[in-house]
Order: sequence, then structure tokens, then C-alpha cells
Amino acid sequence: SIPNLVQQPVAWLAGRLDIASGQVFLLILALLLTLLASYAAGEAQQARLPIVSFVAWLLAILMAAAGMMRSAADMPPRIERREIVFTALVFALALLLRGLATERIPTTFSGDEGAAGLSAVQFASGAANNLFTVGWFDFPSLYFALQSLGVRVLGQTVPALRVMSAVGGALTVVAVYWLARVMFNMFIARLAALILMASHFHIHLSRIVLNYVWDGFFAALAAFGLWYGWKSGRRIGFVICGLALGLGQYFYVTIRIMPLLLLVWAVAAWLVGRQRFRQRLPGLVLSAYLALITILPLGLYYTRHFDQYMARIRPVAMDGDVLVPQMGDAGASTVQVVIQQLTKAVGGYVFEPLRLLYDPGAPLLLVSAAALFLIGILWALFYPDLRYLLLLLPLAATIFIVAVSNNAPSSQRYVLAAPFVVVFVALPLGLLREWLDELWPKYGRFAAVPAIIMVTWLLFADLRYYFTQVYSDGYILGGKNTLVATQVADYLEQQPGTQDVYFYGFPRMGYRSHATIAYLAPHMRGHDIEPDGGVPTPAIIQGTTQFIFLPERLQELQQVLSLFPKGNYREFYSADDELLFAVYEIAEP
Repeated sequence: SIPNLVQQPVAWLAGRLDIASGQVFLLILALLLTLLASYAAGEAQQARLPIVSFVAWLLAILMAAAGMMRSAADMPPRIERREIVFTALVFALALLLRGLATERIPTTFSGDEGAAGLSAVQFASGAANNLFTVGWFDFPSLYFALQSLGVRVLGQTVPALRVMSAVGGALTVVAVYWLARVMFNMFIARLAALILMASHFHIHLSRIVLNYVWDGFFAALAAFGLWYGWKSGRRIGFVICGLALGLGQYFYVTIRIMPLLLLVWAVAAWLVGRQRFRQRLPGLVLSAYLALITILPLGLYYTRHFDQYMARIRPVAMDGDVLVPQMGDAGASTVQVVIQQLTKAVGGYVFEPLRLLYDPGAPLLLVSAAALFLIGILWALFYPDLRYLLLLLPLAATIFIVAVSNNAPSSQRYVLAAPFVVVFVALPLGLLREWLDELWPKYGRFAAVPAIIMVTWLLFADLRYYFTQVYSDGYILGGKNTLVATQVADYLEQQPGTQDVYFYGFPRMGYRSHATIAYLAPHMRGHDIEPDGGVPTPAIIQGTTQFIFLPERLQELQQVLSLFPKGNYREFYSADDELLFAVYEIAEP
């Protein structure tokens, strides 16, 4: 009979997955709901049925998760109050370090940030509502929807956009604590969380608008869930892993390699401990299924638009167009160029200054932290186990990603590795405490003092480096043109009403070269004036009007003065007294 035809395979599958037969139907229903979410979303910025799409997706995730759990024993044990207090405290401190004064640090608001902000504004205004398509730069649109929450509350400002990155960075600190907690002990976990909390690299990536910092959060959360599920057998760990893997795909591109890394780890786990692997296999399979359910609406969009999936990879990947010039300039072979790239990629951790999105003149780790990191890596290599393998794989993958990309070592491509790096920094300090405790058990209460002193120094060094030395050396996010665009936007933002702005910037930059101005001063009407393009006639000037000149075109101010002699002239300078631009304002033609 038909019921038997259904009942037998359902029972067989339930047995294989170690769940009840009814849960199989939850898993099937989850798949149907996520397909419904994809259909209701469509492909345009405006979803066909936005509420249906979002609710169906959430229900699909909940049903897939419910289909994985067997009993209350799959839930985690009660967490101690001191751990709750510590994680709440370290989250608050991390959020303060990342979320305060974001309009001043970094000192500029880049064009990429402004462009991302305009995508967020579309969600805030209702012009876009599809979570399962792409926005600016072909990044998944879900992140722009999250940023729009800040815009709705704080308006079209810099803090409104940067707050979500600060939250993502602070959450990563908490994720690192729990990752190190389940792998080692509370002491190492606290050290690792504090080190990441104060990391100059991580603070910076958490203070800019773009979605990079979230990759570290989802990678750490996925590793935590996998190890907790593997060690304890509790399905909640595999639920967390699958959810983190799936949601992570909606953010930056480096997280895309994480499923492959976990697959490699699973193969190693099978080789090392086959009995436990057979016990955990249902949880691993269901974790992968939950990840699939979570990503499927966006994944189906990408199958129809694969060029958009590759859009952020192709422009930066090392290919012949990049290799050949390097070989020609240096007289090096392909092998030598590859070795140089690998050296830079490895060096980005400990000795090679980072560049591009963050160019502080230093690697990810300062000297003391770098020494501890190398000791931790050596320890893991001399005493290998599955725990260390799970931590090492993202580091190795990051080296590969950076090495096959141009402009190595590009800072944003290390975000995936940062949570795992700090665990290796904390590891020698935790081992030192254990060694001292064993050497002088009578004085065990003091065994942690050297490690605490050392980690305090690390925190001080990174915080001082980022908040004083980096900016005292004149670091500017995005370069000189970004500084100009930021100050132009700040000036125009303060002007009342809608005004015409005639911008004399070409060929170096135009009014719309940086979305900084469009985001911060949306009420202004910008017009680019080509070199020797003349002056707008008095007949087309209406009300207060701004004429903005870059220094190299300041001589054209005389043409404006000849037609509009009654105006106000101002000059704007950088911190080192370099003229950035000049403004001539006329109240009436």
C-alpha cells in the first residue's frame, strides 16, 4: 500500500539519522518551505511576497533544527553564572571599543562604505525588501537589510551604518570565548577573548561599514558548534554549526571556504576515530542539511546568476594578467612569484604589514603576540589532534586565499582567521599556567599571575597602537581623495535645504566618484564641471549655490568671481596643513 511505501523509507531514514519518524516530515517540510521562500522572493530588489518569503525561510530553519533534536539531553547543560557575567562584560567592552566615536575613528568615510550605505538606505526607505538577492558590489542583500535598522533609528549617518560591524565584532569576541572554552578551559578562553577584544586589527575591521568582520564570527561559531557536538554528542552543537555555516554565506566571501574546511576535518575525524565518527555521523549530516536549508534561497539565486557569485572573486584572483607583470618586473619565474605570494600571506600574521582596507604599517599581530602565536602553532604541530586541526585549517585556508589574490597581504582576507589566531596566542599562556601549577602546586593560586601580566601587556600594546600610533602617523582610510570626499560631505551635510553643488574635481575625482557624498548629503544636487568647462550662467542659478574646487583647478575660481562677485570663500585643510579643497558660496545669483 501507499502508506507502507512511505512508512518504510521514512522509518529507515529516521533510524539512520537517529530521529523519530515524525521528524523526517519536519525535514521535508523545511525543504518545501525554503523553496517557497525562494519563489516568494523572486530576483528583483522588490520581492514578490516579502513577508511570505521571510516567514517561510524562518520556519524552514526552525523546522530543520527541530528535526535534528532528539530530546532535552541534546540541549547544553546550565551555564555557570560567572561565565554568563564574563561573556556579557567582554561583549560590552568589545562593543565600546568598536562602537564609540565611529564618526571620528576611522577619520574618513570611504566611498565603498557610502555605496554600501546607499543599499541600506534602499531597505530603510522600502525601495528594496528582497533578502535573497544581491546589492552593492554583488554582496548578498541580507547584510544591507541589517544595516538599514541602524539607518531607521539613527538616520543617514556614519554611526548608523558602522554600528552593525561593531556588533558583529563584539559577537565574535564572545564566539571566541566559547570556542576556546569547549576546546581547552575557562582560563585560555578568557585570555583569547580579551586578546581579540583589544586586537588593533579586529577593532579596525569592526569599525567600518563593510561586511568583512562577520565572517570571523560565523567561522568561530561554526567551529564551536562542530567541536561541542563532536565532543559531547549533543545535537545543539550541530544545530549551531549548521546555522552558522548557512547564515555565514550571506556575508563576505572568505566564509565560503568554511564548509570545505569542515569536510576536510570530518574526513580526518573518520580516519582518527571511526567509532566516534559513526556515532556522530547523523549529527554531521543533519548539520549540513540545516546549512543547506539556510542558504538555499540565496543559493538558488546564485545558480541562475553565477557571474554574481564569482563577482567578488574574479577581480582579485591571481591570474596571468597579474602574474606576468610581476614576473616581468622582478625577473622571477612563476614558482618564485608563488613563493613570494605565500611568504607575504604567511607574513601577514606576524611580520608583513597589512594593506588595502587596513594599512597600519604592521601585521595582524604585534611583536609580543606574534611570538606567542608561533609558540602556539609549534605546540599544535608537535602534539597534533583533531582539536588543533580544526583551529589550523582556517589559518591555512587564509594563507591560500591571500596567496592566490592580488595585493597580498590584503587585510580584509584575514578576518576569517582572526578568531583562531588569538586562540593560538592564548594557548602558550594557558600552558604556562598549567606548567607553573604543576611545578609549584603549593603556590597554585599564583600560577596565573605571569600569564595575566603578559596578556595585560598585549591588550595595552594593541589598544595604544590602534588609537594613538596608527592615527598619529596620519593613517587615512581610503587615501587622500577619500579624505576630500569626507570633508566635502561633512560641509554639505551642514548646509540647509537642497542646493546645487558645482564640483571642479576632474580628472582626479568627480562629485560621484565617492558615494561618501551621496550618502551623507543626499539633499544636494551635484554637478561635475569638466576642465575648462566654463561657469554656469546666472540664469540657471537658483538660490544658495556651492562651487567646490580641488587645488589643481582653483584657477577657475576667477571665472566664477567674474560672474558672481558677492560670495563667501573658504578653504579646507588636512591635519598637516595641505589644502584639500576650496568652497565659494553664493546666496543669490
